[in-house]
Amino acid sequence: MKKLIAVCVVLLFVAPAFAADWAFYGSQRVATWYNYRDYGDTNNVSGNDSDQGTQMYFQDNSRVGAKVKANKVSGQIELALNATSSNGGDRDRGSNGGDGSVVTRRAYGVWTFADNTSLKVGKDYSPVTDFISNQWYSSDNNLWGEGDFYGRRPNQIALTIGDFEIAALSPTYGADVGTTATGINGVTGSPNPNSYIPRFEATYNLKFGAGYIKPFAGFQYYDVKSSNNGVASNVTDTLNVWSYVAGVGTSWNIGAFSIGGQLCYGMNEGNVNGWQPGNAGRAVASAYLAPGGDDIRKVFTTQALIVPALKFTDTLRFEAGFGYRQDNASNAPGPTQANGQWAAYLQAMITMAPGVFLCPEVGYYDYMDNNAGNSEGKLWYAGAKWQIDF
Repeated sequence: MKKLIAVCVVLLFVAPAFAADWAFYGSQRVATWYNYRDYGDTNNVSGNDSDQGTQMYFQDNSRVGAKVKANKVSGQIELALNATSSNGGDRDRGSNGGDGSVVTRRAYGVWTFADNTSLKVGKDYSPVTDFISNQWYSSDNNLWGEGDFYGRRPNQIALTIGDFEIAALSPTYGADVGTTATGINGVTGSPNPNSYIPRFEATYNLKFGAGYIKPFAGFQYYDVKSSNNGVASNVTDTLNVWSYVAGVGTSWNIGAFSIGGQLCYGMNEGNVNGWQPGNAGRAVASAYLAPGGDDIRKVFTTQALIVPALKFTDTLRFEAGFGYRQDNASNAPGPTQANGQWAAYLQAMITMAPGVFLCPEVGYYDYMDNNAGNSEGKLWYAGAKWQIDF
């Protein structure tokens, strides 16, 4: 009798799980590219001012996952699959059969506790992230940080009310007790950074019949103390590090034609480790330590994006994209001018069977001049992504 009661108690607790609706899915992706890189005035590899070659790798955004629905509670779990070669090459994943790790891309739950009102808890795309570009190159880069602002997939507590979303997200640089990473150019030694509040982001999605307009904003604050148990540092006073971004994105469908774009402006974006600065590099978007060590010099970043597309048939879609980025730190020690870059691509998406895609693309990057006035070169590429969804 006691065993029967125990079984009934267990069944009572697991019954809600049995009632949940689970939908599993997967997406496997392999990239094949030819690249030519001109390193410009200041960069080289093994003494060479240019480099070229082919790449074939298992994309680390290949995934398996499940979407779950149970009454007013829903959620998603998505795991990224990675294959890293034994030589550790950045884009040589899986080329010699090396095995990598399985990591969490998304893992969150949503409680819809009122009409059009919900609470999200977990790890997911941040509110400022939008999907406008579909650039295939570099494991589906999407021109994120190169015209299209990217907030990654941080831990968060998010509230959605209708078309408005606001979220408290994990802060970075100084988020953990005992850290010494400041994210500020020119800081030496091990000063003491501290975060006191989360990073906040918000967006409002104005929906129309043929498209949407999506304004967004985010900010973060932390400080860096001048001393840390006697560890030598050139920080002489408490540094207050503010970062923000504000922008608007949009996308419209007009029959078989669509067009999307984004424009945004921010300050010290590189000081937020969860905001992706793209190939320009995080350092050029991060604040600089002022002479004297008692203040910071700010960096202001502008990004712009335009993406037209044409759905020619149900199995053939064309898209072009252009992204521009400029990081202006002209008032900082060392930099004398803005650091800019632009990128463009042209692609086709060919549906060979349901869930089977061949995605050819050609593209070009111009890294322009760095903040010292030296050319950073250019890159062009051609190839395709191969993808099967199931």
